[in-house]
Amino acid sequence: MFIYFSIYCFLGYLLESTYISILKRKVVSSGLLKGPYIPLYGVGACLLAILSPLVKSSYLLCFFIGGLMMTFLELVASYYIEYVFHTKCWDYSKHYLNYQGRICLLYFIIWCLLSLLFIQWIHPWIMKITMHTQLLFFISLIYYTFMIKDLIDRLVIQTKGLEI
Repeated sequence: MFIYFSIYCFLGYLLESTYISILKRKVVSSGLLKGPYIPLYGVGACLLAILSPLVKSSYLLCFFIGGLMMTFLELVASYYIEYVFHTKCWDYSKHYLNYQGRICLLYFIIWCLLSLLFIQWIHPWIMKITMHTQLLFFISLIYYTFMIKDLIDRLVIQTKGLEI
């Protein structure tokens, strides 16, 4: 899971940065931390990978169970980020059927689609690639070092009352 977490943090960063860049019509580097990784995507992808043997046999289960799980993770993460980092990373309050601006119907459907794609095609493909090299383990270690450094820097700045 160590390697998968690293890969999916990076792929999540690419996905979100591309999505936001398209919406804003300019290049945007997304995420709470400074590097090219978003840990929320890594956590979500690892949870989906663990869940995948139970739901992979049914597209409908992948779609709904994955979407529910990812939406719940998004809700919990929004509370955590707001509490620890004193910031809101997203606000869905203008979207239809939202809950406190933290989750909404549109992104639930997006999570459902992404979960289906992830469980059925993306994760199996990534598993085939990663089975053939130990180099990814060392790359992951370097990646984690930068991620932990950024997290510590962010927490230290927050505790000093300085703005990033």
